[in-house]
Order: sequence, then C-alpha cells, then structure tokens
Amino acid sequence: MEEANRIKSLFAKQFDGKPWLGVNFTEKLQEVTPEMAAYKITPDTNSIWEILNHIIGWREVVLQGFPQNGYITPSHNYLHPVENTSYLEWEHTLVRLKDSQQDWTEFFETLDESIFDQPFGDKPYTYYELMLGILHHDIYHLGQISLLIKLIPKRLK
Repeated sequence: MEEANRIKSLFAKQFDGKPWLGVNFTEKLQEVTPEMAAYKITPDTNSIWEILNHIIGWREVVLQGFPQNGYITPSHNYLHPVENTSYLEWEHTLVRLKDSQQDWTEFFETLDESIFDQPFGDKPYTYYELMLGILHHDIYHLGQISLLIKLIPKRLK
C-alpha cells in the first residue's frame, strides 16, 4: 500500500492541500462564481464549468472502469454546454467534484497494488499509468481554469 498511499497523497494535495505547484482545486474554485464558471472567452473555447464537468466525467468513468478492466471513451468527451447556470447548479457541480475526490480516496485505501503493472484492457498503458494519468489530466485542466480566471472580464468577478 506504500505506492497507493503516495498517489492518494498527491490526489489529496491537488484537491485541497499544499501541492508542489502551489495551487489546488478547492482554493482556485473558491474564486469562481457561477457567472465566471459559465463565461466563454470565445464561442469556441470551453468555459470553466465545461472543463470541470470534463474533469469529473473522466474521474468517474475511469474509476468505474477499473473493476471491468476497461471503459468507453464517449464521443462528447464530457464536454457539454452548460444549460442551467444557477448558483444551485454550480454548487451541485462542486459537490460532484468533491464526491469524485472521495471516491478516489476510498479506491486508494483498498487498492491491491499487484494491478499496477497489468495492462489496462486493450489500452497501451497499465493501471498505474492510468491512475497517474488522471492526476496529470486534473493538473493540466487546473492550469487551464487558472488561466481562464485571469482572462474573465472584471465585471464578472
């Protein structure tokens, strides 16, 4: 469980701790209002809200895919237009992120590390690489969110 605990610690730090890169999801998203979350810099860019839904979708599908040794990549890639931009719906999205964090934490607490080097389904990577891939995916998109916050007009902040 030593390696699983290290990965769990990285997930925890990135969510609401003190990660090496100096920014975590909880602190960064506290800066975001529903109006900011729904704002699109251009019609072709994703909003913070869309990116967050994308993150949550991938966290969920990968975690659900571990017992089956596979998952299906949806054509929409978990990037859907946000229809309801209410405060309540934004709070619901933040709860979904927190719930996904709890699910990953519980997963690492019971993880059998013998699966680390096994190939994941028909993918060209192992379970271990996929677990770290989700963490890297989160960090990549947290960087996008951080940049988008800076680009949102002051009138929305």
